Amino acid sequence: MKVLKLLLIFIVLSGLKGMYASAQDNAITPQYIQKIHLQDPERALHLLDSAEQHRLSSIKPYEIDMLRAMCYEVAGEYVLKEKYTRQALASDSVQLVPSRKIRMLTALIETLVEQGKNEEAIRYGREAMDLARSLNNPGKEGDTFLSIGRVYRNMNRVDEALDLYLQGIKVMKESANVRVMASLSTAYGETMALLMDNNRLEEAVEIGKERETIIKRMSGMPGPPPGYIDQQYGFHYSKMACLLMLAGQEQEAGTYYRKFTQTEFSKSPAHAGEIIPYLLEARRYADALKLNKADMVNFQEAYGSDTVNYVYWIIIDRFAQAYRGLRLYKEADAYQLRLTVLYDSIYSREQASRAHQYAIAFSLHEKDLQLAESRIQSQKRGFWLIGSCVVVLLLCVLVGVVYRNWRITLRRNKIAAKQIDELLAQREEARNACCSKTDSLLMAQTEGAASEQVPAGLQETGEEKVVSMDYERFLRMEYALVSDRLFLQPNFGRDGLMNLGNINKNDLPRMLRKYAHADNVSTYLNRLRVEYAVKLMTEKPYLSFDAVAKEASFNSHSTFYRAFYKVYGMTPSQYMKAQEGLSEESMP
Repeated sequence: MKVLKLLLIFIVLSGLKGMYASAQDNAITPQYIQKIHLQDPERALHLLDSAEQHRLSSIKPYEIDMLRAMCYEVAGEYVLKEKYTRQALASDSVQLVPSRKIRMLTALIETLVEQGKNEEAIRYGREAMDLARSLNNPGKEGDTFLSIGRVYRNMNRVDEALDLYLQGIKVMKESANVRVMASLSTAYGETMALLMDNNRLEEAVEIGKERETIIKRMSGMPGPPPGYIDQQYGFHYSKMACLLMLAGQEQEAGTYYRKFTQTEFSKSPAHAGEIIPYLLEARRYADALKLNKADMVNFQEAYGSDTVNYVYWIIIDRFAQAYRGLRLYKEADAYQLRLTVLYDSIYSREQASRAHQYAIAFSLHEKDLQLAESRIQSQKRGFWLIGSCVVVLLLCVLVGVVYRNWRITLRRNKIAAKQIDELLAQREEARNACCSKTDSLLMAQTEGAASEQVPAGLQETGEEKVVSMDYERFLRMEYALVSDRLFLQPNFGRDGLMNLGNINKNDLPRMLRKYAHADNVSTYLNRLRVEYAVKLMTEKPYLSFDAVAKEASFNSHSTFYRAFYKVYGMTPSQYMKAQEGLSEESMP
């Protein structure tokens, strides 16, 4: 009962573990990670680590790398984003699927730009461009042109950057797909910014008007999410108002300012400050200062005490411009000084952050090496276990074969022992019969029987009679030899046999070969000693083999074993074990 209870508990625990693993498997999916990574990148990364550790089937290894790259992008850790973007690109699941590959190439280009690795970004950009053309996807191709354009813009190669922006716009311009048109709007916005930074204001105005046309087209199409069109108009109107002021078209700039104030976008505290650059250019410093103070409040709510970033730098710079415009030079100088200190802090923080990212990347690399080493050790253990199982299996087979051969040998020895006993009995019977026959013949001759006839059973003629008499002479000799145990005498040899059987020296070797199957006298005598040893082992099983060998007149234990094996093809111990087996079989 206890065993059954333990088994039941084990089954239940295994089932619960399987249910937990299944629930965990279903919870961590690419969709869920994408949903949370913007708000909580650290938790997303933790879930991805868990998914990799437990090898969940709901999320593939290449997806883990892609999602990690997204999380590190949100966290601003571009060294780590580069690491996992490259890992994803190294996977066949990404390399062999063009849409995934171009997505990762674009991500890699962006992170290389962020780190100032512009030449490498251009190299990958060309690869992405060729791939985008092969896809026949205007959105992907246009985005690729923009990505490479940003690289050239970073390198201050304005003409090349502008050319790539315009190529991207051209590719996407004729598309009726809302998503492509949204990318096109972004391309127009970046092109405007590039032209404005290089004081090419008239060209920027023309690009701005084309962007407005695209936003208007999108507003009449299904697909854009709620608020998206209003947001696009808000960004565009604020940029156009500032641009037209810079171009000296104050009246038209005012029109775009009024359009901006009519959007829901302008009423949002988070976006109302987008119009501040226009207000500063329009010398409406008090309005700019008011909105900038509201931006400062929003910033503090969003970022808390973290004031070392470019968003804060922009807010401080606008304070300095507004106060200078209001001729409040003391306040303006104070904010200008804060700008200088803030810029140095941002630079130091970026360097420290980059060092931190490299330290994390190194730590992760060490972790990857440890995991690889762990996998190798695990594989070694697996191979060792398999090898051990194979060795055990081979040993079992070997033991089985040995056991089978032992059983076969034991059976054969039993048969051989039985045959030995039967053979010895037949030989003794033959010797006794011959001696009885000889005695009856001698009695008949001594008593002078009237009849000269030999009893019918003993009549032999010709060659048969010669052979029979020859065999009888041999048997009489052997009978006397065995009866008196002359073969046990150390000095008994050929002369003794010849005298005992009245056999001449030429006939003796022939008779030994023919009737004893022995090549010489020594072999024949050893056979008789072995037969005597068998008789001793049967009659006196309590004797040791050394005692049997000594009584059978063998010089040593080894000589006895060799002679026994030569005669019967088995050792004395095997013979005795076979005899024991025969005895057990004969027991009722």
